[in-house]
Amino acid sequence: MNNLLNFKTFIKFLNRNKAYTAIDIFGLSISLMFVLLIAVYTVQEMSTDRQHSKAARIYMVGNENWVEAGAAISYKVKDRYPEVEKVCPVVANYGGEGSKVVSEDKKLKAGVMFADSTFFDFFDFRLLKGDRKQALAARNYAVISSSFARKMFGNDDPMGKQLFVGDTISAIVNGVVEDIRHSSLPEADIILRWEQVACFNPSLAPDRMGNAGSTVAFVMAREGSNFPSRAAEMTEWMKTFYWPFEMGVVKEVRIESLKDFYFSGAVSNSLKTGDKKFVLVLMSIGILILIFAVINYINLTVAQAGFRAKEMATRRLLGSSRGELFARLMLEATLLTFLSLVVAILLALAAVPFVNDLLQTQIDMSVLVTLPWLLSMLGGMLVIGALSGLLPSIIISAPKPIDVVRGTFRVKTKMVFSKFFIIFQNVITIAMIAASILMIWQIQHMIHAPLGYNSNNQIAVMLNSVDNSQCTALVNELRGLPGVKAVGKTQGLPLRGSNNQTVSLDGKVLSFQQFAMDKECYDILGLEILQDNHLSSFGWFMSEYALKEMNLPQNAPSVAFDGWKEPISIAGVIKDFHLGNITRVESPVMFRFLKDDEGAWILLVETQGDLFAANKEIKRVFEKITGLECDSYILDQELQKTFDSQIRLVKIVIVFSIIAILISLLGLVAMSTYFIQQRSKEVAVRKVFGSTNKEILIKLVRTFMVYVGIAFVIAVPIIYHYGTDWLSDYSYRIALSPLIFIAAGLFCFVISFAAVFVQSWRAANMDPVDSFRNVQQ
Repeated sequence: MNNLLNFKTFIKFLNRNKAYTAIDIFGLSISLMFVLLIAVYTVQEMSTDRQHSKAARIYMVGNENWVEAGAAISYKVKDRYPEVEKVCPVVANYGGEGSKVVSEDKKLKAGVMFADSTFFDFFDFRLLKGDRKQALAARNYAVISSSFARKMFGNDDPMGKQLFVGDTISAIVNGVVEDIRHSSLPEADIILRWEQVACFNPSLAPDRMGNAGSTVAFVMAREGSNFPSRAAEMTEWMKTFYWPFEMGVVKEVRIESLKDFYFSGAVSNSLKTGDKKFVLVLMSIGILILIFAVINYINLTVAQAGFRAKEMATRRLLGSSRGELFARLMLEATLLTFLSLVVAILLALAAVPFVNDLLQTQIDMSVLVTLPWLLSMLGGMLVIGALSGLLPSIIISAPKPIDVVRGTFRVKTKMVFSKFFIIFQNVITIAMIAASILMIWQIQHMIHAPLGYNSNNQIAVMLNSVDNSQCTALVNELRGLPGVKAVGKTQGLPLRGSNNQTVSLDGKVLSFQQFAMDKECYDILGLEILQDNHLSSFGWFMSEYALKEMNLPQNAPSVAFDGWKEPISIAGVIKDFHLGNITRVESPVMFRFLKDDEGAWILLVETQGDLFAANKEIKRVFEKITGLECDSYILDQELQKTFDSQIRLVKIVIVFSIIAILISLLGLVAMSTYFIQQRSKEVAVRKVFGSTNKEILIKLVRTFMVYVGIAFVIAVPIIYHYGTDWLSDYSYRIALSPLIFIAAGLFCFVISFAAVFVQSWRAANMDPVDSFRNVQQ
């Protein structure tokens, strides 16, 4: 046993073959780094909201189209159904970009959440200061996050400090909660009592139901009850009083379990949701990279079989059995895996900031020191070591000493076991390169799709907590900036939407987006009025799509919606433009110009010259006039953000493609080196019999290029199948061009050629005498 654990000869072998050692450890370390990061991310995603002890009893009462409900719904549900123990209506992420918060002489913008006093009965977020039962007991109490406490109060104790939120809410800090993580609830800087939301938006008051898209009705069912079974009966009940059901906008109540919600595919206006398909794709790619590294180890170790054969033959002559040699080689593979795992952990820790930015998450690598993770890593290391070492151990421990002496063993190991692996690596590499090209092409196609309005050189400035006098001063000063071409005011923008107005016409339900903006904003966006009826009274311009949905002609003077006292005048027809990005389903639009005395939500600034310098100046002016941090965004960048999930996936595929290419390249370099060394005698004989250096070079290079060609043939139907399937998810898409296949195959061919050319050229130009001398050694 002691002899079995003596790794001196193995360490000496690794030291003599530094390239082999570096490639093996590099490949395994990089792949294990990705596996660790992906594993931690996957476990975090899969365990979202599972940390709450009552998660199995918490439900959300919504409908088939969205999770949210009217503000009063949760209380009505509690009054009607005895199996409901308590409720917790929540308005999450109110205001989107944040609300103004003042404490003493300090001003910040904060993300605000409104919740019932039962919030900490429902959710087990850890309170760092305060009492769970009393944290939101009073109407004027507030709980702040630990990160916001540091920003607002520094090292001072925040408990009991007064906060002014917006212009109407005064609250006392009565608790500090650990930053919300791994939850479908978005991060919030401040949690205020539910009743206070009416100060910002009266339609969200606890007794209202008009706003059906902002409140999440959390319900806690009693132990042993089957609350979801109430959905059908609840649907009929809500049809008697709740407008989305009365009008037929929605058809059925959907009761979502908190523990299953994150990956349920439900649509929410305020909660975070996960993409299970994305997680599975990420896991699959990580496993592929690990397989690459294992294949490389097998390839390289098998290629080295002839060089280790003498050592194994000597051990056999000294009394070691084949089983002992097999066990020794398996232990060597496990040792190399352990060294790679140590390096992988260090690399993973260093890569966390990059991964957090790429995945838009917070990966907690401290879990690696917990017992379950330590045991999992130990088990994984043993499995990978066994998979890596199994085939090399069988091959290297098999020969008899006489085979090594005769030199026949080296002949037997000529790439017999490596051809399949080389082809497999190239198939995956070509497929991943093609996937990267396809995804980039498709996303660029969608980003640059015509939307029906201009977005170039435009900056949107949010006017949250800005009064009319400040807005006027801001507009005047911005117009004087050299980098500003025009400034317009608006209530909503096409990219983010505006007010929703749901109506019924002849029994057909229509959900309009209502846009009101001044003439400057209209001109900046480049919108087009196709027909102007020149009304002297109030009226709305209708989009082409809206008229089509209402089955009205372009010259229709008015429309009478079901249940409205008077018909609405049609001011004219505005040309269709997209809401959101090109993938969003068309919606009918109502448009009008702002009245002089109406307030705006957004300033739209058209810039000239350096866009980013202009944005910096706009922020400076905003902060000078309002005293608040400026929330602004560049329209083109915001449009690109709507494809964040797809862009993120592309970046991940590109990263893994690069790693796959690198691992394949290094493996191919090493394999070609050792394979050509094994064929050195053959090369020498060919040269003696008259073969030229060029002929030998072509023959050696062609050997490897044939495998790339075979891989390309196999990869093409794989790329076609999965490429077609992926593109089918997009209504606005590119064609699956043959150029994608050709580019991927050509790229793989070029890097493979570069990997083997140098070694082949050296072998072709070697003196035959030197080749025979090296073989005899």
